[in-house]
Amino acid sequence: MNRTDDLTTALRSLDAADPRVDGAGARARTVLQAILTTDPDQPTAAAPGGARTTARPPRTTRRVVATVGLVAAATAGIVALSPLTGGDHAFATWSATPSGMSSHEQAEAVAGCRASMQDAAPELAEGLAAAVAAVAERRGVWTTVVLSGADGLSALCVADSSAGLFEDAVIGSVGGPTGTLAPGARDLVATDLGTGTIGAGTVSLAAGEAGADVVGVVYRSATHGPVAATVRAGRFALWFPGADLTDAGSEGVDVQVTYRDGTTATRTLTL
Repeated sequence: MNRTDDLTTALRSLDAADPRVDGAGARARTVLQAILTTDPDQPTAAAPGGARTTARPPRTTRRVVATVGLVAAATAGIVALSPLTGGDHAFATWSATPSGMSSHEQAEAVAGCRASMQDAAPELAEGLAAAVAAVAERRGVWTTVVLSGADGLSALCVADSSAGLFEDAVIGSVGGPTGTLAPGARDLVATDLGTGTIGAGTVSLAAGEAGADVVGVVYRSATHGPVAATVRAGRFALWFPGADLTDAGSEGVDVQVTYRDGTTATRTLTL
Protein backbone atom coordinates (compact mmCIF):
# COMPACT_ATOMS: atom_id res chain seq x y z
CA MET A 1 0.00 0.00 0.00
CA ASN A 2 1.39 3.41 -0.94
CA ARG A 3 1.13 6.76 0.82
CA THR A 4 -1.94 7.85 -1.19
CA ASP A 5 -3.74 4.65 -0.24
CA ASP A 6 -2.94 5.27 3.43
CA LEU A 7 -4.43 8.77 3.26
CA THR A 8 -7.50 7.55 1.40
CA THR A 9 -8.08 4.85 4.00
CA ALA A 10 -7.73 7.40 6.79
CA LEU A 11 -10.28 9.70 5.14
CA ARG A 12 -12.80 6.91 4.59
CA SER A 13 -12.59 6.00 8.25
CA LEU A 14 -14.06 9.33 9.28
CA ASP A 15 -17.75 9.70 10.10
CA ALA A 16 -19.83 12.57 8.76
CA ALA A 17 -18.86 15.75 10.54
CA ASP A 18 -20.78 16.84 13.61
CA PRO A 19 -20.53 20.59 14.34
CA ARG A 20 -19.83 19.71 17.97
CA VAL A 21 -16.83 17.50 17.19
CA ASP A 22 -13.54 18.58 18.79
CA GLY A 23 -10.99 18.77 16.01
CA ALA A 24 -8.19 18.65 18.57
CA GLY A 25 -9.60 15.48 20.15
CA ALA A 26 -7.92 12.10 20.37
CA ARG A 27 -9.44 10.66 17.21
CA ALA A 28 -8.57 13.69 15.12
CA ARG A 29 -5.02 13.68 16.41
CA THR A 30 -4.60 9.99 15.59
CA VAL A 31 -5.58 10.59 11.97
CA LEU A 32 -3.53 13.76 11.72
CA GLN A 33 -0.35 12.01 12.83
CA ALA A 34 -0.46 10.11 9.52
CA ILE A 35 -0.84 13.26 7.41
CA LEU A 36 2.65 14.18 6.22
CA THR A 37 3.55 15.97 3.03
CA THR A 38 5.60 14.69 0.15
CA ASP A 39 9.01 16.04 -0.79
CA PRO A 40 8.62 18.36 -3.80
CA ASP A 41 11.40 19.50 -6.08
CA GLN A 42 13.73 22.47 -5.66
CA PRO A 43 12.50 25.86 -6.97
CA THR A 44 13.54 27.21 -10.34
CA ALA A 45 14.66 30.76 -10.97
CA ALA A 46 12.32 33.21 -12.70
CA ALA A 47 13.07 33.67 -16.38
CA PRO A 48 13.74 37.18 -17.69
CA GLY A 49 11.39 39.13 -19.91
CA GLY A 50 8.11 37.96 -18.48
CA ALA A 51 8.48 34.36 -19.63
CA ARG A 52 6.38 31.60 -18.10
CA THR A 53 8.23 29.72 -15.38
CA THR A 54 7.34 27.10 -12.80
CA ALA A 55 7.44 27.96 -9.11
CA ARG A 56 8.21 24.76 -7.21
CA PRO A 57 8.78 24.70 -3.46
CA PRO A 58 12.05 23.65 -1.85
CA ARG A 59 12.28 20.20 -0.31
CA THR A 60 10.09 20.17 2.78
CA THR A 61 8.26 18.03 5.25
CA ARG A 62 5.07 19.84 6.23
CA ARG A 63 2.35 18.51 8.52
CA VAL A 64 -1.16 19.82 7.88
CA VAL A 65 -3.63 19.88 10.76
CA ALA A 66 -7.25 20.85 11.38
CA THR A 67 -8.31 23.37 14.00
CA VAL A 68 -11.88 22.26 14.69
CA GLY A 69 -14.53 19.86 13.43
CA LEU A 70 -14.10 17.58 10.45
CA VAL A 71 -10.57 16.43 9.75
CA ALA A 72 -10.01 16.60 6.00
CA ALA A 73 -6.62 15.15 5.18
CA ALA A 74 -4.67 16.22 2.14
CA THR A 75 -1.36 15.96 0.36
CA ALA A 76 1.33 18.63 0.46
CA GLY A 77 0.02 21.99 1.50
CA ILE A 78 -3.71 21.56 0.88
CA VAL A 79 -5.81 23.10 3.59
CA ALA A 80 -7.43 21.15 6.40
CA LEU A 81 -11.08 22.07 6.78
CA SER A 82 -13.71 22.47 9.46
CA PRO A 83 -17.51 22.56 9.20
CA LEU A 84 -19.32 25.86 8.99
CA THR A 85 -22.50 26.10 11.06
CA GLY A 86 -23.49 29.74 10.70
CA GLY A 87 -22.68 33.06 9.08
CA ASP A 88 -22.02 33.72 5.40
CA HIS A 89 -23.23 30.40 3.96
CA ALA A 90 -23.12 31.37 0.28
CA PHE A 91 -19.99 33.55 0.40
CA ALA A 92 -22.30 36.46 -0.35
CA THR A 93 -19.92 39.04 1.14
CA TRP A 94 -16.70 37.62 -0.35
CA SER A 95 -14.68 39.98 -2.56
CA ALA A 96 -11.97 39.30 -5.13
CA THR A 97 -9.90 42.21 -3.82
CA PRO A 98 -8.90 42.04 -0.15
CA SER A 99 -9.15 44.93 2.28
CA GLY A 100 -7.40 45.67 5.53
CA MET A 101 -8.67 45.37 9.08
CA SER A 102 -8.75 47.78 11.97
CA SER A 103 -6.04 47.29 14.58
CA HIS A 104 -8.60 45.75 16.93
CA GLU A 105 -9.93 43.36 14.27
CA GLN A 106 -6.42 42.35 13.29
CA ALA A 107 -5.33 41.73 16.86
CA GLU A 108 -8.42 39.59 17.48
CA ALA A 109 -7.98 37.59 14.26
CA VAL A 110 -4.28 36.99 14.84
CA ALA A 111 -4.78 35.96 18.46
CA GLY A 112 -7.59 33.61 17.48
CA CYS A 113 -5.56 31.97 14.71
CA ARG A 114 -2.52 31.57 16.94
CA ALA A 115 -4.55 30.00 19.75
CA SER A 116 -6.41 27.65 17.40
CA MET A 117 -3.22 26.40 15.81
CA GLN A 118 -1.42 26.02 19.13
CA ASP A 119 -4.30 23.90 20.35
CA ALA A 120 -4.32 21.82 17.16
CA ALA A 121 -0.53 21.38 17.01
CA PRO A 122 0.83 21.66 20.59
CA GLU A 123 4.26 20.47 19.48
CA LEU A 124 4.53 23.71 17.47
CA ALA A 125 3.09 25.94 20.22
CA GLU A 126 6.39 27.62 21.10
CA GLY A 127 7.18 28.48 17.51
CA LEU A 128 3.65 29.75 16.92
CA ALA A 129 3.89 31.96 20.00
CA ALA A 130 6.85 33.73 18.42
CA ALA A 131 5.42 33.81 14.89
CA VAL A 132 4.43 37.18 13.44
CA ALA A 133 1.39 38.09 11.36
CA ALA A 134 2.62 38.36 7.78
CA VAL A 135 -0.87 38.60 6.24
CA ALA A 136 -4.06 39.91 7.84
CA GLU A 137 -6.82 40.67 5.35
CA ARG A 138 -10.59 40.81 5.02
CA ARG A 139 -12.86 39.74 2.15
CA GLY A 140 -16.35 40.73 3.24
CA VAL A 141 -16.96 39.07 6.61
CA TRP A 142 -14.16 36.58 5.92
CA THR A 143 -10.77 37.15 7.51
CA THR A 144 -7.45 35.61 6.52
CA VAL A 145 -4.36 35.41 8.72
CA VAL A 146 -0.96 33.99 7.81
CA LEU A 147 1.54 33.56 10.63
CA SER A 148 5.23 33.32 9.76
CA GLY A 149 7.77 31.84 12.17
CA ALA A 150 11.35 30.68 12.34
CA ASP A 151 12.76 27.91 10.12
CA GLY A 152 9.86 28.02 7.69
CA LEU A 153 7.07 27.57 10.23
CA SER A 154 3.77 28.88 8.88
CA ALA A 155 0.12 28.82 9.83
CA LEU A 156 -2.93 29.95 7.89
CA CYS A 157 -6.50 30.61 9.04
CA VAL A 158 -9.53 31.69 7.00
CA ALA A 159 -12.59 32.44 9.14
CA ASP A 160 -16.14 33.69 8.77
CA SER A 161 -16.17 36.40 11.42
CA SER A 162 -19.97 36.67 11.30
CA ALA A 163 -20.28 33.05 12.50
CA GLY A 164 -18.18 33.54 15.60
CA LEU A 165 -14.52 34.17 14.89
CA PHE A 166 -12.31 31.09 15.16
CA GLU A 167 -14.94 28.93 16.85
CA ASP A 168 -16.53 26.66 14.24
CA ALA A 169 -16.11 28.61 11.00
CA VAL A 170 -12.41 28.19 10.34
CA ILE A 171 -10.34 26.54 7.64
CA GLY A 172 -6.61 26.43 8.03
CA SER A 173 -3.27 24.68 8.11
CA VAL A 174 -0.06 24.73 10.11
CA GLY A 175 3.27 23.20 9.24
CA GLY A 176 6.94 23.25 10.09
CA PRO A 177 9.04 22.67 6.95
CA THR A 178 12.57 21.31 7.29
CA GLY A 179 15.51 21.88 5.01
CA THR A 180 13.86 24.85 3.30
CA LEU A 181 15.56 27.37 1.09
CA ALA A 182 14.45 30.99 1.01
CA PRO A 183 12.74 31.85 -2.29
CA GLY A 184 14.69 33.89 -4.81
CA ALA A 185 13.84 37.57 -5.11
CA ARG A 186 11.41 36.95 -7.99
CA ASP A 187 10.16 33.53 -6.89
CA LEU A 188 6.97 32.17 -5.37
CA VAL A 189 6.87 29.00 -3.25
CA ALA A 190 3.42 27.52 -2.59
CA THR A 191 2.82 25.97 0.82
CA ASP A 192 -0.99 25.69 0.48
CA LEU A 193 -2.61 24.99 -2.88
CA GLY A 194 -5.90 23.21 -3.52
CA THR A 195 -9.59 23.00 -2.64
CA GLY A 196 -11.88 21.82 0.10
CA THR A 197 -15.55 21.90 1.03
CA ILE A 198 -17.14 23.60 4.03
CA GLY A 199 -20.72 24.47 4.87
CA ALA A 200 -20.68 27.56 2.68
CA GLY A 201 -19.45 25.58 -0.33
CA THR A 202 -16.19 24.72 -2.06
CA VAL A 203 -13.13 26.89 -1.46
CA SER A 204 -9.97 27.26 -3.58
CA LEU A 205 -6.86 28.59 -1.87
CA ALA A 206 -3.25 29.42 -2.73
CA ALA A 207 -0.69 30.69 -0.24
CA GLY A 208 3.03 30.56 0.36
CA GLU A 209 6.29 32.45 0.33
CA ALA A 210 7.08 35.39 -1.96
CA GLY A 211 10.49 36.74 -2.92
CA ALA A 212 11.57 40.25 -1.96
CA ASP A 213 10.84 41.69 -5.42
CA VAL A 214 7.29 40.31 -5.62
CA VAL A 215 4.65 42.98 -4.91
CA GLY A 216 1.54 41.47 -6.50
CA VAL A 217 -0.01 38.08 -7.30
CA VAL A 218 -3.26 37.64 -9.24
CA TYR A 219 -5.15 34.49 -10.19
CA ARG A 220 -7.60 34.84 -13.09
CA SER A 221 -10.67 32.81 -12.22
CA ALA A 222 -13.10 31.80 -14.95
CA THR A 223 -15.93 32.44 -12.48
CA HIS A 224 -14.79 35.44 -10.46
CA GLY A 225 -12.34 37.21 -12.76
CA PRO A 226 -9.03 38.50 -11.33
CA VAL A 227 -8.54 37.47 -7.68
CA ALA A 228 -5.80 39.48 -5.99
CA ALA A 229 -3.58 38.09 -3.27
CA THR A 230 -2.33 39.98 -0.28
CA VAL A 231 1.48 40.10 -0.54
CA ARG A 232 3.27 41.19 2.60
CA ALA A 233 6.34 40.34 4.69
CA GLY A 234 7.51 37.62 2.36
CA ARG A 235 4.13 35.82 2.17
CA PHE A 236 1.18 35.75 -0.23
CA ALA A 237 -2.37 34.45 0.19
CA LEU A 238 -5.54 34.39 -1.87
CA TRP A 239 -8.72 32.33 -1.83
CA PHE A 240 -12.11 32.29 -3.48
CA PRO A 241 -15.32 30.24 -3.69
CA GLY A 242 -15.32 27.42 -6.21
CA ALA A 243 -13.31 24.43 -7.36
CA ASP A 244 -10.88 26.07 -9.79
CA LEU A 245 -7.83 24.75 -7.92
CA THR A 246 -8.98 21.14 -7.44
CA ASP A 247 -5.90 19.60 -9.12
CA ALA A 248 -3.59 22.59 -8.86
CA GLY A 249 -1.18 20.92 -6.46
CA SER A 250 -0.23 18.26 -8.98
CA GLU A 251 -1.04 19.91 -12.30
CA GLY A 252 -0.02 23.47 -11.50
CA VAL A 253 -1.89 26.74 -11.82
CA ASP A 254 -0.86 29.99 -13.53
CA VAL A 255 -0.76 33.29 -11.67
CA GLN A 256 0.33 36.73 -12.79
CA VAL A 257 3.16 38.16 -10.70
CA THR A 258 4.05 41.85 -10.52
CA TYR A 259 7.57 42.82 -9.48
CA ARG A 260 8.90 45.86 -7.68
CA ASP A 261 10.26 47.33 -10.94
CA GLY A 262 6.78 47.22 -12.53
CA THR A 263 7.41 44.23 -14.79
CA THR A 264 5.12 41.20 -14.79
CA ALA A 265 5.45 37.50 -15.48
CA THR A 266 3.27 34.41 -15.53
CA ARG A 267 4.33 31.85 -12.93
CA THR A 268 3.03 28.33 -12.49
CA LEU A 269 2.45 27.38 -8.86
CA THR A 270 2.76 23.70 -7.93
CA LEU A 271 3.44 21.68 -4.81
